[in-house]
Amino acid sequence: MTLDQSEQGTRSGPRRVGGALVLVALSTAMLVAVIALDVYVNSFLATVVGFGYPLVMLIAFALRRDADTNPAFQKRMFVYGTAVCAVAFVAYLSGSVAWTNLILGSGRTVDAVVLDEKVTDSLHGTGRAYTLAATELNDEVPGGPLEEPDARFKRGDVVAVRMDPAGRVAPKLPGEVDSPAYPLLFIGCNVLIAGTVLWSVRRPGPSPA
Repeated sequence: MTLDQSEQGTRSGPRRVGGALVLVALSTAMLVAVIALDVYVNSFLATVVGFGYPLVMLIAFALRRDADTNPAFQKRMFVYGTAVCAVAFVAYLSGSVAWTNLILGSGRTVDAVVLDEKVTDSLHGTGRAYTLAATELNDEVPGGPLEEPDARFKRGDVVAVRMDPAGRVAPKLPGEVDSPAYPLLFIGCNVLIAGTVLWSVRRPGPSPA
């Protein structure tokens, strides 16, 4: 018994959706792993490992079960892959900040004196790094300097900061830690990635006569 194309498409639909869901789960797992490296190890290692993400995603698109039999997907395969990778980069940036804020959310808010100010350069441009000493601890705030995108303080200023007593992450201003913007952006990016992957497996219906 043979199946016509419509029956084959109907039966392969659940397989395509299942494969797409696996790819979505893989994407989320890779992003979480890279973000964890960024937060707990260093950004350089996270960047090196992160280069594997676009390779894995593009290869997964190219080797998909229906890649050779879905003309609509073939035309847009590179667009789908590039869009997913671009959104994933935003998810990585926002997720790193969200994870750091989560750690600081259970930290302590202390008053600190600005001891020194240094100009820093990064992918985001020029910023400032402030070395702080907590007044109640009579020692430098653990975790490193307070990093800000512009000059906001000067030596001798007293600043309220949220710090991690274990020193795993650098201190931040309480308003930055409590903002829901980055967790929401990370979630939104993953929803967009999932939607793009699931949309890519659809098969357009037959054209009207």
